[in-house]
Amino acid sequence: MTDFSKMISDVLPNYMRDLETCVNIDCGTHSKAGVDAIGKIMQERFREFGADVTVFPHEKYGDCVYGRWRGKGAARIVMIGHMDTVYVDGTASQNPFRKLAGRLKGPGVGDMKSGLLSGLYAAHTIVKSGFENFAEIGLFCNSEEEVGSPISSQLYPQFARGANAALVLEPARANGAIVSARKGSGTYQVTVHGKASHAGVEPEKGASAVIALARYADLLNALNGLRPGLTLNVGVMHGGTRPNVVADFAQAEIDVRILRAQDTEPLEQAMREILSREVVPGATAELSGSIANPAMEKTPATAHLVDLAKNAARDLGFEIEDVATGGASDGNYTASLGTPTLDGLGPISGEGHNVVTEWTDANSIVPRTALLAKLIVAIAEGK
Repeated sequence: MTDFSKMISDVLPNYMRDLETCVNIDCGTHSKAGVDAIGKIMQERFREFGADVTVFPHEKYGDCVYGRWRGKGAARIVMIGHMDTVYVDGTASQNPFRKLAGRLKGPGVGDMKSGLLSGLYAAHTIVKSGFENFAEIGLFCNSEEEVGSPISSQLYPQFARGANAALVLEPARANGAIVSARKGSGTYQVTVHGKASHAGVEPEKGASAVIALARYADLLNALNGLRPGLTLNVGVMHGGTRPNVVADFAQAEIDVRILRAQDTEPLEQAMREILSREVVPGATAELSGSIANPAMEKTPATAHLVDLAKNAARDLGFEIEDVATGGASDGNYTASLGTPTLDGLGPISGEGHNVVTEWTDANSIVPRTALLAKLIVAIAEGK
């Protein structure tokens, strides 16, 4: 049996050098130059490790990169990671890569430069071991995940559709759990039209859109829990023009999360029914928006991947659990293509999107990368 832990331990110094280099590069989503710098590092390693490389240029965002290794078997497995972070230029120089008490720190160290490199080194280790019983192992490097993958999500069908598995390299939870389900998410807008009038002279001739929106917001908030796991948050409200004018316009933005795709229609019906009510005489409301990021549901095929991952971890001497989470990832997109998807397969990390506290557990890199390699082999062997 191949000792993936030993092989990865042997190349850990190289991994750590790559991680330090990547963490010290500013690569916020809107920094094309920075994201492309990460992409060039990935391209260099892909070629060094024997992978074919495809680059998808983009003018606004960084270029996406896909590396693939070809074998002699039948299974096709695609890994997905993102190169961008949420941080602005200058963050890396102020908060460079460092190690403190076993934790690695720096912008994007957990979300998700360590996961991206774990995918790279796991594939390299598999190929280096001589294992060839796969048709293709691929690693897609997304350039704009932190803004919802508007470009990458359009590319996933050509890589993920029909694959045996999509393995997303977001970090494992702080307690070590992997992710088997993610809520779908979307943003809705409620727009209210009222009637303006002088608030001091003839307020009775007006219809306040602001008051109507406040009443609608309270009613909409009651839809939390309409279906298991469904959450709705009226997060932004604005309206009116001046304090002495009865407002003729108001609008709210609402974040919605669902566990299952089938929950979308009943939720939208309930929202429209509420907005059809005349809560302020003379004011009307309309609903727009959608669930833009589909739910990643724990299907029987996903449950099978969970079992394979748990067995792989057990072989490596530790236990893992799987959890569902309300946050979205690229796994939502691959799951919507019908591809069995498992997420949270990067090293153990926490407090992402906070440059001061974001961390990765240094001691988790070898076992989690070995877990990823063993999982890919198990999928390829059809176990």
